[in-house]
Formats: sequence, structure tokens, C-alpha cells
Amino acid sequence: MNERPIDKPLTFEANGIRIPAMLSLPETGKADWVVVFVPGSFFNDLDGNYLSEAGNPFNIKPHLYKDLAEGLARNGVGAFRHARAGATVIDTEAAAAHRRFADRTAVVAEAVRVVRQAAPGVKRVALAGHSEGGTVSLLLLSEAPDVKVDAYISLSAPGRRIFDIMLQQTAASVKDGTASFGPMTFPFAAYKEAMDCVRKGRPVPPDLLKELPPFGVYAMDETSKRYLCDYDEADPLKLIGPLALPVLIVQGGEDTSVYPDNADRLLEARRGNPAPTEKAFFPGLQHFYKAVPPGLNPMAAFGLETESDPAVATAIAAWLARIAR
Repeated sequence: MNERPIDKPLTFEANGIRIPAMLSLPETGKADWVVVFVPGSFFNDLDGNYLSEAGNPFNIKPHLYKDLAEGLARNGVGAFRHARAGATVIDTEAAAAHRRFADRTAVVAEAVRVVRQAAPGVKRVALAGHSEGGTVSLLLLSEAPDVKVDAYISLSAPGRRIFDIMLQQTAASVKDGTASFGPMTFPFAAYKEAMDCVRKGRPVPPDLLKELPPFGVYAMDETSKRYLCDYDEADPLKLIGPLALPVLIVQGGEDTSVYPDNADRLLEARRGNPAPTEKAFFPGLQHFYKAVPPGLNPMAAFGLETESDPAVATAIAAWLARIAR
């Protein structure tokens, strides 16, 4: 198929905010499947861009969710994506009260409801959790069986708790016990100790903080720290293992945000589960499924704004067709 998408702008409300969304359908206006994207960390717009004016610590435009939606539509599959930036607060108290990690599941549950209402002809809905959105999706699926979902797609999602992901990322830079971030260097042992303090709810000793960069979980405000501690309590392996749904694990081989072995851990956690489980591995692609030129450093690779590889959407559509038989 080579269908062009029909885009239908929508909004929905959850946790005291109004959220912009987009439903993309094949040019026929019909689809057996609609994939609901669950975005990752930080504040993305509808297309999956992360702009500094939205409060992000960087400014990049990977447009992954738009690329995947268009690719799926060309393969006869619908897609629903929503923003985490540009949301309008409609209930200040409710919005302030729902700033914990687990509260993200309410947004996803409402997104699924909106999809089924806006596309009444759809037969099946799949959740596609990207990065942090993978753990959000798994948490919802484990705790809310009344939310009708027919398949789960892991997109560059972690197979470790988030603090362990951060330790893995930092460990990649370690040489002779010293970690680095750009021009900054610091003892990796001190970093591990500080992360352990945060995980256990203990204050980080001032002398230890002096050895570390002035950023990281240990240096965050209490609301942000609480959010990440809540996230860290969710173990994706324990959540995905018993999940009674078909699962597709999509991973790029050049991902330095969520390293490729995380996909292997998720796949191993599914061992013995009778529900269909597959892995789609793309050796040359990074976190947003963009081809990484040889010799590019990890930070530059993360910030690529080229087209996401259309082979990823094609693989997802083919898998959905297989499990629907």
C-alpha cells in the first residue's frame, strides 16, 4: 500500500488539562488497527519534537510520532498521537495534584477511549510506548484491564528501572573510574552512591554533592525527584512478563539513550508467555529510528532531525497484520 494519511485534529481532557491530539487514518478513512502512541520523557509537541520553549533542557526536532503515523497510514494502519507540550490547564487544582509518574496512565486510558469514539469502525487498538512511554503503557495495561487494548508495541523502551538506565548511560563514559558528561568529569562511584541515596529516600551528603555535576536526579526539585522515584519503582520486566497481549519489541542498534540490550531483557521476560512476542531490530538506527552516520558522537546522534526510517512503520504494520489473522 502507499496511502496518504487523512489527519483529524482532536483534543481530549485528562488530569485537569486539555491535550492536543491527531488521529491519522489511511486515505480510505478506514483502518482495522489504530496505534496509540504514548510519548516518552520531556515535553513533546504533536509531531514528537522537543522545543526549549516548552521547558525542555534541549531543542531537537526528531518528529518521530509524525513520521511513524504517516508511515503506518501508508500501510493501511491508523495512528493517534498527542502532545505533552502546549496543553491547556482547565482545572488548576487537578493539574497540580496529578504530577506523579503513575498519573500518566489516566492520559493514555482517555486517549484509547477517544480513539474508539473518533474512529468507530476500528476493530483493534495497539498501544505503542516510546521510551518512558513504554513503562507508562505497561503500568496501565497491568492495572486497568478494563481499558480495551489488543496489542502492545515497545518502541525503544527500557528493560530496566529508570535509575538503572541512568547508571547504564553514565557507565558508558567511564574510564579509570571517572565518568564524563561533555567537558565535565566526576567519580562514577560518587554518582552511583548519590543515585542509591535518592532511590532509598535518603538525603545525599553535602560532601558527596560537591564531587558531582550540578544536575542529575540528586539536584532536582522535590516534585521532579518524586516523579522519577515513582518511575523508578515500576519494573518493566515484571510488568511485561505476564502481559496477556501480543507484544512487538522495536529497537535500534545505535540507541545510546536506551541501549539495545534492554530489548533483549524485555524479550527474555516474555519467555514462557503464550501470547505472540516478536522483536524487530534495526542495527543502524538510534532512539528515534534515524540512521546514524559513521563516527557521529552519541549526543549528535541523539539530535538528528532527518527522516525516521520508514522500515520501522512497515515492520509494525506487517506485525499487526500477522497477529490479526
